[in-house]
Parts: sequence; structure tokens; C-alpha cells
Amino acid sequence: MAGLGLFMVTAGILPYIRGEKTVPGLSPGVGAGMQVELSYGTAGRLQVQVDPQRRFVVHRGPVSRSDVRARLKRQLSAPLDFPPLEQACLPDDRIVLAVDRETPCLPELVAGIWEVLSQRGVPAENLLVLQPVPPTGTTLPDPRRLLPLADRDRVHWQIHDPADPKAQAYLATTARGERIYLARELIDADVTIAVGAIAFDPLLGCRGTHSAFFPGLSNAETIVAARGEGHRELDPDDIRPQRQTVDEVAWLLGTLFAVQVVPGAGGGAADVFAGASESVFRRGRQLLNEYWRVPVPERVDLVVVGIDAPEGGTTWDHVGTALASAQRIVARGGRLVVLSDLNREPGPALDLLRRHHSAREALSQIRKLGTEDILAAMQIASAADWARVFFLSQLPGDVIDELSMAPLDHEREALKLLAGDESCVLLGAAQHAWTEIRPE
Repeated sequence: MAGLGLFMVTAGILPYIRGEKTVPGLSPGVGAGMQVELSYGTAGRLQVQVDPQRRFVVHRGPVSRSDVRARLKRQLSAPLDFPPLEQACLPDDRIVLAVDRETPCLPELVAGIWEVLSQRGVPAENLLVLQPVPPTGTTLPDPRRLLPLADRDRVHWQIHDPADPKAQAYLATTARGERIYLARELIDADVTIAVGAIAFDPLLGCRGTHSAFFPGLSNAETIVAARGEGHRELDPDDIRPQRQTVDEVAWLLGTLFAVQVVPGAGGGAADVFAGASESVFRRGRQLLNEYWRVPVPERVDLVVVGIDAPEGGTTWDHVGTALASAQRIVARGGRLVVLSDLNREPGPALDLLRRHHSAREALSQIRKLGTEDILAAMQIASAADWARVFFLSQLPGDVIDELSMAPLDHEREALKLLAGDESCVLLGAAQHAWTEIRPE
């Protein structure tokens, strides 16, 4: 198989672990075994003994860096296709860090950027960290907490309010005639920096750079209109109209510079880049495909996904994305096992799923909703209609059962599901992965 996608298809072929710098193997032999660990939540660990004669793939993703801030400092001094940041701004510039949702290592990124700006002579009061409204039930931690104490409260931190007309200003009209409103602070800024993660996205194909600005930092009407069920028939590399709009909005805004990370396993960053937005996006996508694109030659009988808990905790969006990845490679009627520490109550779209006897019945009704959890509900309902889903979480079992999934009370039950000899894929940090069938 091309790239790192190695699959054990017959007895006697060495099993491999995908997603690590080394490729450990196991000499074939009857009775020999290999122990594989799959992380989930904040501290969950599933340890699986693998029979060498079993068709088995493990993808755990890249190890997160421990030197994100130092790496960023080097990037800011020699950005991709852009002058050093300290040369690209003036001491009296008003600077906005537009932060995309789900940005790993955000405090380290803010601290690294501020270190350069402060050395340039930018007053702390001239820097604003601007974030979109988080999903319901999520509390955003303070991204300034790694700043020096003298600067921490002077640097502004603001969560955009899309429902407040006074919080937006008119930017321009797109080529398709759509009037664009953005957070007033972006319109008034001298310098805007897109801070976020380059990641697969069901609506955009690939999130990153310009998606920090739009639609999350627009008005409520635009945010609701941008919701949808995604494009299951499209590849991440295919043209997406919504991604084209995002890029056009950034062009209209005149933003040029970005600081972006590629997610790593465990909620961290595998790498970080800074520089011209297009160059950063291009380089980040290359690494994203290398680290998180998981090809297998054919559908398998069993897929086990672990969901890492990011700093803000596991959400239903993570569950939906992980299940969508699993559904793309599991056989019809196969089994999907989700390992998480989710403890959040379902939202309106998921409640609608709970009220239906089957996932298939709920799908058409969910499509009519405009709630923030519509995508997660569609992904979960689709997976439950395609395969048997078993779900480990911290929620009551009856809630999971009403969502057309079988609740697991302990990871020991997941091990029992793994005890057979079916073909199997284990996906760590599955909310970041893009799986696909790629015949050998």
C-alpha cells in the first residue's frame, strides 16, 4: 500500500503500527502476540493483545510536540514566504488574533506570538485574542494564562457575540452577492493573524487559516446558514463552495498572516507553522495527509475508535466525527466501538434522534433542524443505521440506548468485542482522522 498505510492481510505478514516514527514488527509464529495500546479521554487506556495471524491495523496518530512554543518562535523569526513577524507590524498597530475553534496548544501559541510583539514594542493593550462562541455546555479556558503576569490582564480576551448587531460590521459583498458581516474588531484592526488548526472538516473539506474568520466571527444568521450535514460523497481535496467563501472573505478582509498547528495525539500539536496564509495552509495539508489520512484496502468487520479529550473536554461533535471516520471503512452490519469519557447531555438534534425508534427514521427529521448539533446528530444516526455501535462514555446507559447505540459500562466490555478473529482497525484520536478505502 502507498505511504504508511500497511495492512496485515494474510497470516505470516508482519503487523505494523501506523502513525509512529518507528515501525515495530513482530516475527510471525503460532502463539506469538503483540500488545497494542489505544488511548481515549483524558487518561483512558485500552490494551489489546493482537494475534499475528489476524488482519489488524492500528493508527494512533503523530506524537504531540513538547516544544510548541520554541518551535513557534523559530517559525515567527523565519516564516513561510513572509517577513519575520516583528518586521510586519508597527508598535502602535492594533492586532487581533482570530482564533479558530478546536485550536490545540492555544496558550502556548498566544504566549509565543506575544513574546515577539512585546519585543517589537507593541503595548499589551493593543493585542486582542478573539474567539468564536463555543458549543453549548463548553467553557473556554483563558488563552492568556501563560503570559507574564504583568501583561496577562492587559492583553484583551473576548468571545465574539454573533447575536449582538453592535458586535459586527459590514465588510463587503461576495462575488455571489452575499453580504458579509464580521466582528467589528477585525474590521478595525491594523493587523489580523489567523490562529487555528489545519484539520479535516466535513463541510470545508479541510479547516484552517481563513476558517478562523468565517463563519464563526460573523453574525448569527450566517452561522446558522453555514450549518449542514457535510458532504459525505466528497474527498477532502474536492472543491467545496463553503471553503471558497471562507477564502474569499479572508481576501476581502486583506489578511495575510497565519499561525497554524497540525493536531497531534493526546490533544496537542504535532507541528506548528507561521507565515503567508496560503503557504502555511499548503504545508499544513501536506502534513495532515501524512499524519491523519488512513487508507485501508477494503472494509473491515470491526472498527474501534478512541476519542482524545481536548482541553475543553469531549463533545458530541468529536463523537460524530470519529463515527464518520469509522463508518467509511466498516462493512455494512459490522461493529463500531467508541471509547470516550463524554459526559455532556445531548443537544436538540440528538434529542430528536432519541425520540425515534430507529436512526433511519430520524435522519429526515434531523436534516430540517438548524441547531448547532445537527452535524453530529446526522453522523451518529448514519453510523447507527449502517453498523452496530457500542459506546463507552460517562453518560447513563439509557441515554446511549435511546440514541440507537449500545452502552458499554467498562473498557473490559470493549475487550470482549475485540476477542474474535474479525478484520479490525483501531483508530486513536479518531476525531482527527480521515479514513478511506484504497485498494492495493
